[in-house]
Amino acid sequence: MSGARAAAVAASLGLVVACAASCGRAAGTHAEAGEGAGRGDKPSLAKDGGATLGPEPPDAAPSDPREVEAWARAKGGDEDELGRLAEALGCTGLRERAAVPALRATALRAMGSCGDFSELAWMAEVAAGGSDADSAIAFESIIDLVARPRRALDPDDADEVAEGCRTLLAVARAADGPRARRVGAIRALRMLSERGCTEANALPSDLDAK
Repeated sequence: MSGARAAAVAASLGLVVACAASCGRAAGTHAEAGEGAGRGDKPSLAKDGGATLGPEPPDAAPSDPREVEAWARAKGGDEDELGRLAEALGCTGLRERAAVPALRATALRAMGSCGDFSELAWMAEVAAGGSDADSAIAFESIIDLVARPRRALDPDDADEVAEGCRTLLAVARAADGPRARRVGAIRALRMLSERGCTEANALPSDLDAK
């Protein structure tokens, strides 16, 4: 091998080694940042009943053009469109999309058309601890959901109903809590009493739930 060719090969190897080292550090840094963001950005619910819907995760927003169009149609509040959205995504899918601020109100409204009670506990937490606007929509959707024709609950749904009832009962019994939320909780609990949620006489009677 000539001296010039040997020098060229050595230089190339040096570039490869340098790139591998720097690229490896960069990849590690990005991976760590991604992991941290994933842990911090996922929506969560506070243990004290407050709903804390944090920054949207990277995959929360819809990317399918057909789903984007479905959200646009349902945003106006049309019951049929909300029902179609709930049927297409399911209760869990709606909850995931609720992490996107622009979709949250529509997702909560659509949950009133869910085919099961799998997200009732989450809806109750939003009603109890979300913003006033989210709380009002969540209560309306809970009442719409409970008003649907009665059917047998599967075991998982029964657990969700029990957890949701505990959250709603705490709101109803909070004498110093916002009146609108207490009224909403009592209305929902009275309707849920037929499903074994709580006894009607266990509800507070210091205000008229209309």
